[in-house]
Amino acid sequence: MRILADQHIHYLDKLIPNHVELVHYDSSEGIPRLEGFDAWVLRTVTKVNPKTVPSLPKELKFIGTASAGTDHIDMEYLSQNHIQFDHSPGCNANAVAEYVLTSILAWCVSTRRELNNHKIGIIGMGHTGGALAKKLQAIGVSYAGYDPPKALREESFRSCHLDTLKDCDILSFHLPYIDQGRYPTHHFIPDILSLSPKHKLIINAARGGIIKEDYLLRHNELNSLSNKKVSFVLDVWETEPVPNKALVNQAFIATPHIAGYSKQAKIQASKGVLRRLLSYFDTEWADSKWQYEQVESMKTKLGEVRERGCNGKTNTLNLSALHGLHNYDYEMRKLINLPGYDADIDPFNTSIARGFQSLRNTIELRNEFTHTTFPKGLSDDLRPVFAPD
Repeated sequence: MRILADQHIHYLDKLIPNHVELVHYDSSEGIPRLEGFDAWVLRTVTKVNPKTVPSLPKELKFIGTASAGTDHIDMEYLSQNHIQFDHSPGCNANAVAEYVLTSILAWCVSTRRELNNHKIGIIGMGHTGGALAKKLQAIGVSYAGYDPPKALREESFRSCHLDTLKDCDILSFHLPYIDQGRYPTHHFIPDILSLSPKHKLIINAARGGIIKEDYLLRHNELNSLSNKKVSFVLDVWETEPVPNKALVNQAFIATPHIAGYSKQAKIQASKGVLRRLLSYFDTEWADSKWQYEQVESMKTKLGEVRERGCNGKTNTLNLSALHGLHNYDYEMRKLINLPGYDADIDPFNTSIARGFQSLRNTIELRNEFTHTTFPKGLSDDLRPVFAPD
């Protein structure tokens, strides 16, 4: 069996069985030659549809994505070409939930607010929204979960009403991008939910296009002299890989689509799609040896935590430093403010696009809190966030 895989899919070469041939390609160079391969494993940066891949070789039987999302794949097109597709649902749910929680806590510190005094609206209660809800519940924070399609599928789940979201101080989005049908998510804000005076913080770590970015900018421009301005944390962008410069500069936190980038999430992404791929070809796979040999070496040691996360003056932990959030934000702002870049003249600058993808490919993967020793100096209220499931 021959598998073609994006070279930036982490740990795949360590997980692949010895009898399977693995060939890497560079996704920054476009769609690779697919002839001669049984399977193709890609990432969300590669779009597969009739325009991007006009022809698919007959010997190609399986396409998999090492990601939770699938909106970069035209499923009907693959079905027409008799190609099996699979992905890794939920692989980065915990990593994204930690990103959101860290962002909220950083915002509370910056604005001198108490987290427990705020209600959080979670829009989309799938793997990631559910993981965030579990963490909030563990530390005693009130939330409302909105997901009408899930309520239709599962009798045990009850979605909050849309009006409930209008009364939430913080909104966090965990939706797929859907531009048609009964429950579209395209421009959920403002087409389905407009910003209200109650909203103080908006977080989108799901998909670009769920929030109309111009609306967000106009809202804050119109309310620049009042207390109705809203803070926002954005990890995804309508115009990726060239984010809106004004939006980046006005964001409380701006990051290059890396909310789910942890070591553990990448392992689960690779394992998930590889397991499904090999099962499709009736090929056995034993992953336990590598998994258990590596898990201890991946844990962040207490000394590393204190060096990275503690404030020397107060000896208290800066959670965003431990998470790496401030580094991601710094690199994003440095990129979007490159000397000579004028977004009005060149809104789709190729240097920015390459830099954005380079950040995603080269940024250091973090350990999730559940694989990190609970550090001294951090409030015991947050201890459940570090507890393994």
